[in-house]
Amino acid sequence: MIQINRNIRGLSTMELAVTLALVAIMAVMTVPYLGSWLKHYRTVGASREVSSLLQETRLKAISTDHEWRVVIDRGKGTLTMQRKEDSGKWIDEGAPKQLPPGVYFTDASGNGTSGQVMAIFKPSGKAYCSVNGRYQLAISIYIGGQTEDRYKITVVSLTGRIRLYAWNGNSWEPA
Repeated sequence: MIQINRNIRGLSTMELAVTLALVAIMAVMTVPYLGSWLKHYRTVGASREVSSLLQETRLKAISTDHEWRVVIDRGKGTLTMQRKEDSGKWIDEGAPKQLPPGVYFTDASGNGTSGQVMAIFKPSGKAYCSVNGRYQLAISIYIGGQTEDRYKITVVSLTGRIRLYAWNGNSWEPA
C-alpha cells in the first residue's frame, strides 16, 4: 500500500506574490544596463567582423593567386569583398555587408566620416591601400558606436599586416 505524507506544504499565494515582485524589481533594475551592454557588444562585434573580413580577403588573395580587395563605403556603412578577374574586372563576392544599427565608420577624433577606403591584397600578401582614390602606405579604419567605444583597424601596404586596436581613453591598445 502507498503511504501519502500529508505534512508536505506548498507555497502560499502570499509567498508566490512576494517572490514574483522581487524578480520583477530585479528585472526592471537590469534593463538599463542591458541596453548599454548590447550597444557595446555591437560595436565590438562589428570591429572584429571588419578585421576578420580583411584577413579573409588577404588569405584568399594568397591562396587563389589573384588580387582581392575590400571596398568600404564609410558614408553608407558597407563593406564589399571583390575579386579581380583575369580580364581586370572586379567582381563582388556576395552582397555588401552592412554595419549593425548604431555602429558607424568614423575618423580618429570620433566624428562621422564619408568616402571610400580600399585595401587591395596582392597574391604575395602585400596590400595596396587607398582613401578616396589616393594611395597610401597604410590605412586606418575607425569604428564607433552609441557608447564611448572606439576601435581602429590598420592595414600596412608593405606587409599586408592587419591589426585591431581599442581606444582606452588615452591611447590605442591591441584588442
